[in-house]
Amino acid sequence: MGTKAQTMKIRKMRDFSYLIRLTLVLLSAAVISWGCVKIYPFYSERILDLHLSKNELHIKLLRFVILLPIWGLICSFFAFGLAKVGNWLHRNRFCIGIGIILGATVLNISGSSLGTWNFWLGRDGTQDLVFGVLRPIRTDEYVVGTPLAFAQSYNDYGYFNALIGDRPADMFIIKDAPVWFPSEIFRPFHWGYLLLGNSAGLSFYWASRLVVLFLSAYQFFLCISDKEGNGKTRALSAFGAALITFAPLTQWWFAVNSLPEMLISIFVSICCFDCMLRRQENWIRLLSCAVILQCAGMFILSLYPAWQIPLGFVLAGLIVAIILRYWGKIRFTHAQVVGMVTLFLIFAILMGLIFKESSSTIQAMLNTSYPGSRMSKGGGRSIWLMFSSLATFCFPFKDFFESAMLTGNDVEVAAFIDLCPLGIIFAISNMIKSRKADFLDCYIIAIVIFLSIFAIIGFPTWLSKLTFMSSVTSSRTTVAIGVCNILLLVRGAAKWCENHTRTSKIVVACVYVAFAVATARLVFRPYLGNLLTLICLLVVISFVAALFSQQVKVNGCITFVAIFVIAFSGLSVNPVQYSTRPLTDQPVANQVRALQDEEPGVWITEGNDSARLANLLVANGVKTFNAVAVTPDLQKMKRIDPGERWKRIYNRYAFIEMNVVNKPAKHLFKLTANDAYKINATPEQLEQLDVTYVLSTNDLDKEKFDGYRFVRIGKTINGETPFKLCVTK
Repeated sequence: MGTKAQTMKIRKMRDFSYLIRLTLVLLSAAVISWGCVKIYPFYSERILDLHLSKNELHIKLLRFVILLPIWGLICSFFAFGLAKVGNWLHRNRFCIGIGIILGATVLNISGSSLGTWNFWLGRDGTQDLVFGVLRPIRTDEYVVGTPLAFAQSYNDYGYFNALIGDRPADMFIIKDAPVWFPSEIFRPFHWGYLLLGNSAGLSFYWASRLVVLFLSAYQFFLCISDKEGNGKTRALSAFGAALITFAPLTQWWFAVNSLPEMLISIFVSICCFDCMLRRQENWIRLLSCAVILQCAGMFILSLYPAWQIPLGFVLAGLIVAIILRYWGKIRFTHAQVVGMVTLFLIFAILMGLIFKESSSTIQAMLNTSYPGSRMSKGGGRSIWLMFSSLATFCFPFKDFFESAMLTGNDVEVAAFIDLCPLGIIFAISNMIKSRKADFLDCYIIAIVIFLSIFAIIGFPTWLSKLTFMSSVTSSRTTVAIGVCNILLLVRGAAKWCENHTRTSKIVVACVYVAFAVATARLVFRPYLGNLLTLICLLVVISFVAALFSQQVKVNGCITFVAIFVIAFSGLSVNPVQYSTRPLTDQPVANQVRALQDEEPGVWITEGNDSARLANLLVANGVKTFNAVAVTPDLQKMKRIDPGERWKRIYNRYAFIEMNVVNKPAKHLFKLTANDAYKINATPEQLEQLDVTYVLSTNDLDKEKFDGYRFVRIGKTINGETPFKLCVTK
C-alpha cells in the first residue's frame, strides 16, 4: 500500500514538474517572440535593406503568432531535452504538418511576392508584409501563376478560360491553374482553391507544398538509409530533408515549374513502393498502388522536361533498388493483381481525358518557336559550379551580381547546397571498406557523372536525342545532381563515420571546409566579399559538423543547428505575405472591373508595364487580349498579319506588350525576349483584333488617329487611364 502511495506521489511530482517546465517554455517563448517582433523592423532595415513604413497591429500579432511555436520548440529543447523532443516530433510529425497547413490557411499567409504590384502602381509595397522582402524577379509566380489561378474563380474553374487572350486558354495542361476536372486528382495542392476560394487557396497552396515536401523527403531518406528501422538515421534524414526543402534552388523556384511537385512525387512514390513490397495486406498494397499512380500523374503533369528527364533517371534507379531490396520475396495474390490492374485502368482513363481535352493545345505548343523548338546539346557549364553552391546561401540577404566566372541572376544561379563531393567520397569509401558494391550508390554516382559530362562538355546531337537530353539545358541538370549528392550524403555519412577514427574525420572535415570556401570564393568573386565568406565558412562548418558527429552524443544538437541555419536562409527567400489585397484590391483594377461590368468588352493594356498589367486585369475577371499568351492564337494574329511574316515572333508562349501607333509600323511585332514580344498596332488593327477598351499610361485622347479616336471613360489612377476605342470615319 505504501509502495503504491509512493508511486502516486512520484507521478504527481513528475506531472507537476512537467507543468512547471511547460509553463516556463511558453512564457519564455512568448517573451522572446514579442522581443523579436519589436526588433524586427530594425533587422528588416539593416539586413534586408527594407524600410517598413507601417507597423499595423494585425501584422505585429501575426509575427508573434508565427514566432511563438518556433521559439517554443527551441525552448523545449532546453526544458525537456533534445532526444525527448526529437522523438516527440518524429511521432507526431504528420499531425504537426497538418497543424502548420491549417494554421497558415486560417491566418491567410503565403510566400507570394504579389505585394510587388503595389510597388509598380505607386502604393505602399510593404502593405501586409509580415516577414522578408518581395522578390520582383519572380514574375512567373505573381504575374503569371497566381493571377491565372485567381482568374479561374471568374471562370467557374473551367478547363478553358476565355478571359485570357482572345481564344479560350487551356488552364490545365500548360499553366497548372485549378480546374474542376476528374484529373485534378493528380494536383492535390490546387484543392484549396477549389474548396476555399482564392485567398485561402493561395495560403493552402504555399503551406501544403512546403510541409509535404519536408515530410516526404524525411520519410524518403529514412526509407533508403534506415534498413534496420532502429531510428539511428533520423537526425541525418531530417538534415537531408532540410537540405532539399530549404535549398536556395528549391525556394527560388518554389512556385514555378512545379519543382516541389516533382520532388514530392518521387519521394512519396518510392516510400509507397517500398511499403507495397514489404507489407502483404491487400488494403495496404492497393492503397500504396493508388498513391504511386497519383504521384505518377503529378510527376507527368509537371510538364517541365528540363527537370523531369534528369529526375526521371534518378527515379528509375530508385525503383530498381527497391526491387532488389525485396528480390525473391515479392509475391502478389490474384486479388491484389486484379485490384492493381483496375487502378491502372482508372489512371489511364484519367490521363486519356486530359489528352482528349488538350490534344490541340499540346500540338500547338510542340510547334511553337518557343519553347517547342528547343534543342539542347549541353556543354558550357563550369566544373567548379559543382563545388561552389555554398555561396548561394547568401542570396536572400544580398542580391547576386555577375561574378568573374558566373553570369545570371539569383534564380538561375541558385543551387542545392549538397556538399559535393563528400557524398561520393562516402559512398566509394564505404564500398571499398565492405568490399561490396551497392547498386544504388553506384547508379547514383553514374548519374552524377553522366549529367556532369552533359552539362560541362556536352553531347553530340544524336546522343542528346538518344538519351532524351535534347530538352534539357546544361543549367537544369543542377536539380538532379543536387538531389543525387544529398542522397549519397544521407546514405553514407553514418557508416563512413563508423569506419573512421576521430582524427581521420577531423582531417577530412577540415580539408573539405577549406576546399568548399575557397571554391565558393573563387567562383563568386567579387560578390562573395570578406563578410559573406566568413558567413559561408560558419555555415559549412555547421553542415560538416552535422555529418561528422554521428558517433557523438551532441550530434542531435549540432544537427538541429545545421537545420536551423539552412531553414533560416531558405525561408528568407520568399516573403511571408498576409492576404491578397495587392492583387485583388487595386483601385485601377477595381475601376476597370466596374466599367467591364457596366459594358463588357475586350481590353488591352498599353504603355509602361503593359505586358504585366494585363495579367492584373485577368486576375480580377476582366477579359484582356494581351494577357500572357499561354498558347498562341495564330488565327487571330493572321487578321493583322495575313502573310504570316511575323509568325516566328508571335508563335510562342509569351508576355505581350502593346503600343498604340498612329500609322502602320515598320515592325508590327518585335521580339524582346524568348518569352516576350511587343505589338505596335494602329487603332484599325486593334479593331481587327476585336479590342474595345484600352488601359494606358499615355494620353491617347490627345493624339490624332485617322478614322479613330480614344474616349476617356474613367479617372486616371496610378498613372493608368481607361479609354474606349471609337470609330469616327
